[in-house]
Amino acid sequence: MDTTATSQQLFDLWKRQIDEGTQAWARMMTEAGASASRIDPATFWRPLMDQGISTWARVMSQGPASPDLMTQWKQFLDEWIEAWSKALGQAMGTEAFAQSLGKYLDQWLVAQGPAKKAGEQSMETMLQSLGLPSRAQVTGVARQLVELEERLECLEDAIAALLKQKDGKESP
Repeated sequence: MDTTATSQQLFDLWKRQIDEGTQAWARMMTEAGASASRIDPATFWRPLMDQGISTWARVMSQGPASPDLMTQWKQFLDEWIEAWSKALGQAMGTEAFAQSLGKYLDQWLVAQGPAKKAGEQSMETMLQSLGLPSRAQVTGVARQLVELEERLECLEDAIAALLKQKDGKESP
């Protein structure tokens, strides 16, 4: 079996997947907001992909798989992670990213509000059908107990004051 041909086929397949992924990212980014102020996504993704492909090509050109392959693979992954870190750091440092993230979080909160309310209502119904108290009922009882304790303390203080006053009148 020719390991060089197999390695080259694997490399070509991987390169084609990276190129297609890069094109998909570029299409998605340009379709999401096609304004002149937006930064071209290729600005961030192309250097990252080029660096990854060149590193992969260097590893594959060193010949057939050797016992060293895991070391080479780790080096490749380290360089790949470093490239991702730089590219994502640049992308996340832009105003466009901040606005996009803010918009996403707003949409997520709008979507989660009704979902949370429906979940709470469902839980309330389930607890009620099982004859168990809900969170609101338990906290209501706890609040009433605290208020009752406060009233008892006030009554104890008032009784102690009355007894003190009574003892003060009987002494002379």
